Amino acid sequence: MYTAPVDDYGIDRILAGPPSKIAFRALCAAVDRAGNAPELIARCDQGLAAWPDSVREAPWSWYAMATLGHSKATWPLVRSLDIRTQRCQMLDPPFPDPRAQPEVRQVTSVVAGWSPTRRSSLAAITDSLAHWPDLRAVGVEFLSEHDDEQVARFADHEAATRLESLSLLDLGDSLLHSGLPTFRPPAGRPWRLRHVAVSGADLAYLLRSGLVPDLRSADVLVRDLDEARGLAARPELAQLERLGIGSRCGWNGESPLWEPFAGNVIEQDDDACAAFFAAADLSGLRELVVRGVELVLGRVGLGARGVEAIVACGVLGRMTALTLELLPIHDPTIALVVGSLDHQRVESLTLADLVATDRTAAAFAAAGAFPRLRHLDLSRNNLDALGAALLATEVDLPVLEHLDLSGRGVVGSYYGNAVQPIGDKGVSAWANSRNTRNLTTVKVSLCGLGVEGITALLTSTTLPALTTLNITGNLCSGWPAALRDAPVWRTLRTLDLTGTGFDGEEISALVLTAEAPELRSVLLDYNSVGSGAALAQWPLLPQLWELSLHDTAIDDDGLRALAVSGAARSLLELDLEQDCSNRSARHTPLPPEVIERSAFPSLDTIFLGIVDEYHGARYRSGFTTAIRERLTADPTTRPELLAYLVHLDLEELNDDAEWETKVPETDPRAQRLTNHRMGIERAREFIRHLHT
Repeated sequence: MYTAPVDDYGIDRILAGPPSKIAFRALCAAVDRAGNAPELIARCDQGLAAWPDSVREAPWSWYAMATLGHSKATWPLVRSLDIRTQRCQMLDPPFPDPRAQPEVRQVTSVVAGWSPTRRSSLAAITDSLAHWPDLRAVGVEFLSEHDDEQVARFADHEAATRLESLSLLDLGDSLLHSGLPTFRPPAGRPWRLRHVAVSGADLAYLLRSGLVPDLRSADVLVRDLDEARGLAARPELAQLERLGIGSRCGWNGESPLWEPFAGNVIEQDDDACAAFFAAADLSGLRELVVRGVELVLGRVGLGARGVEAIVACGVLGRMTALTLELLPIHDPTIALVVGSLDHQRVESLTLADLVATDRTAAAFAAAGAFPRLRHLDLSRNNLDALGAALLATEVDLPVLEHLDLSGRGVVGSYYGNAVQPIGDKGVSAWANSRNTRNLTTVKVSLCGLGVEGITALLTSTTLPALTTLNITGNLCSGWPAALRDAPVWRTLRTLDLTGTGFDGEEISALVLTAEAPELRSVLLDYNSVGSGAALAQWPLLPQLWELSLHDTAIDDDGLRALAVSGAARSLLELDLEQDCSNRSARHTPLPPEVIERSAFPSLDTIFLGIVDEYHGARYRSGFTTAIRERLTADPTTRPELLAYLVHLDLEELNDDAEWETKVPETDPRAQRLTNHRMGIERAREFIRHLHT
């Protein structure tokens, strides 16, 4: 009988805590450190029974290691598998076959992504489908009309009828460069599908043929007016409880590259939307998602006329959850939407990446109260301090748990983004709001904040339940030492400091915090940590599952300190990738101590080298060619590193090139401050433009 003191590894505490993907990985790492006894794995399996299968996910690296003969003992705990690397010039491994790889036989959900062998992914799923006894959900990305033959073979497979979820498209697809595959299973053999993501024409076929009697959720892309009318004519739409819809009936991708931009209205999308919602029976619907397409700094899709047609059909009054995203609509239309909701019923509201200003916040204030609203996302809009304050003080949100007021863009040093300039005054209003007592998640990324606003949040006494705080892209230079004992540390689990201008001085102040019992994730991407020695001595480091350092400047001594201190024993992922535009990027091989098996003993994923995030390229692996080839051939190389090295796309790799050291042309701190101020002023100028 297994009698090891598992509490020493935190296993019971993880099982008793909130379920998440990173918590599942941490549990498996703890089981591994505890010795992987079969009795312990079986007990964990029982403890995980209440966790959703979606969070019991094996990341890409686990499967990549397994294909190389390094299978983890905790695979029996896995229920979901995602084999997408989603990294610059990294290759996906071949799709698994349960007959040859018993690790995956208990998986219930699998997602295959982009790779040079993408076209064989669906074929591989079809070939092995009968041998996945528990598989209930399949997702395949980037399929097009060129994959019709594969899709047809899959649709004809008897074992496919066991699936409960099938995604053959993404609701954010633009269809600019390709069409959609055709999914038409043979009639007479009903499927168990409860969710499907297909074209509007294919959904109409599925409903008309009686193949999906249990269908309750669908994501569809509608490509023309006739398709919209054909789908709307299906009375079986009344069985849907959730519908995600995107009109892709036209295209106008014209957009200024670096200036704020409202977007392009597509008249054909408005026509299709109006036709669909005027005729469709959506009497069972409780959740609606309507999504356009992202441009560089704007959006393209249906406009006011299309959204007004949705309002006119009366469906919004029945919604418990509504998402409108990436639509070029303005305050009057958004206010119409807010006014059409049943404020006593709605529980989740996302009005993101529209063209909302403080006038939309005034519409919320006019509504007064949303007694059941738990999730509010007004991110990637154009609210100012007044709008944020109106939401905080003039709207009654007694059960609100999730608030997102973030700006728009990639939080880094090199690429464009758009601030939502609520500023210190706006966020301070929320720090003192009566609406914060149940908040668990606050996201104020790219909001034009300075230290004053961030201090107000961290020292607030009205956030007793806060677990996740995202302040990325705001200027935190001069992190106050007084924040060491801020109240939110008592409950905070995740702190995202990506691109906040951190340097050695701010790191030294951050690590003064010695008590934060729930903290598990700290993200420091796109910053500088100076020598890194302070991080290695941080009292909280041993409890962290995540310390993200993507594109963060850290010298060799700092990396060695982190590797040999033994304090980073719970870290799951080592991400030391740096962008080629970073003037502090590493162009020399990593210190050998960093990749020793004894360093970072819980790691399950490693990413290194120099990448070009703008072009999606990879120029260096993190080692010279000789070292890389030696490590790849060495049987003692740690499996996590081997998975990374073996799946590099070598096409543009040039590990032995001479690189010139880049000296910053201006003081980095002064430049960050200038960029910060310019971003705020540009956002406010755009708001003034919208109001003229």
